[in-house]
Amino acid sequence: MSRWTKDVLRQVRPHFIIQSIKDPKRAFREIKFRYTFTSKSRFTSDILSLSRSPFEVLDESKQRNFSSSLKSQITRSSISSGRGPMGDEAELLYICVRLMKPAFVVETGVGAGFSTACILKALKRNNFGMLYSIDLFKDDETCGWIIPNQLKKRWRLIKGSSANHLNPLLSQLGLIDIFIHDSDHSYENMISEFRRVWPHLKKGGIFMAHDVGRNDALFDFLKEIQFPWWRVRTYKWLAGFQKPLRKKESIVYGKNFIR
Repeated sequence: MSRWTKDVLRQVRPHFIIQSIKDPKRAFREIKFRYTFTSKSRFTSDILSLSRSPFEVLDESKQRNFSSSLKSQITRSSISSGRGPMGDEAELLYICVRLMKPAFVVETGVGAGFSTACILKALKRNNFGMLYSIDLFKDDETCGWIIPNQLKKRWRLIKGSSANHLNPLLSQLGLIDIFIHDSDHSYENMISEFRRVWPHLKKGGIFMAHDVGRNDALFDFLKEIQFPWWRVRTYKWLAGFQKPLRKKESIVYGKNFIR
């Protein structure tokens, strides 16, 4: 029995049956969401269409030390943006950026800046690419305070809501390589961002969203674009998938591996 099947079967309990009767759509979403659960290695290799584990070609030891250092700073500090860090999922952002070597990465939601710092660390190691972040933060919040100054060269922070700033940014950039949603997790905001970004995400580009288990936005969007939901990969609360290529097209990441 596969691990995915076991995760799904764990839901078949008395309380889940009762919940299914009360809210069938939510129950079905939970089953689909758990079916997409996977490991760190499988998450990255699948959404990047790699034939082998990324850990075989990318030494992550220094990145783990970097992540641990940032987490300890957040834990010890009294500074707060009102939002917690992404967690271990941020390390997957680092891996994807290191291997893909994107020109343009767009994220919505920054908070303290843990995941943003991981992305910027990868861009610096690549010596290529820019990260554009949109975050709606109050004047008394310190947005991205955890990000080391030496990483900010490849970062552009746009203050405001994605509703107001995402379209102008995408029009300016044209096509982007990676999109990461981690802003307001309401259904309306999530599906609105997804719909606006999709035409600007290049074929073979990576689409990722955090906290996708909160509502039906991701699965409804997948239905709209006719993308099979079972091809999505989820590690903890981060979901990701690759925008389909045209027939007979393929991406070769050989030149993008660490040098």
